[in-house]
Amino acid sequence: MRSLLIIQAILVLAGVAVSYYYLGEHGMLPAAFGGAIAIANTILLSRRLDSAGAMAKDNPEAGVLALYLGVVQRFVFVLVMFAVGMGVLKLLPPPLLGTFAVAQLAFMLFGSKKTKQMAAEDMLKDK
Repeated sequence: MRSLLIIQAILVLAGVAVSYYYLGEHGMLPAAFGGAIAIANTILLSRRLDSAGAMAKDNPEAGVLALYLGVVQRFVFVLVMFAVGMGVLKLLPPPLLGTFAVAQLAFMLFGSKKTKQMAAEDMLKDK
């Protein structure tokens, strides 16, 4: 998970730099805010996965329920933070949403890479 957070942090910094280049100082804070939302979302997922894994050892149904509750929690968190950023703080939407999207894309790519890596390891074990 640490490597994913490092990749996301690098992408957030790149998003802040791109926003600064195109929008000046007014684009830096929204980009950083959007990136922070994505990183916080990843941390919430990591904590929920650890919690669900521990629960699943004793009660698999509780582990699955914890994962579903984590999905809802993260969805609500992202919506609330977007509302705070764009509604309350009046941050520019394009850099906020763009940096969030890029950081989340890294999350998806990292996850698919990990899945392929795990599948390859399983195939080697079967041989």
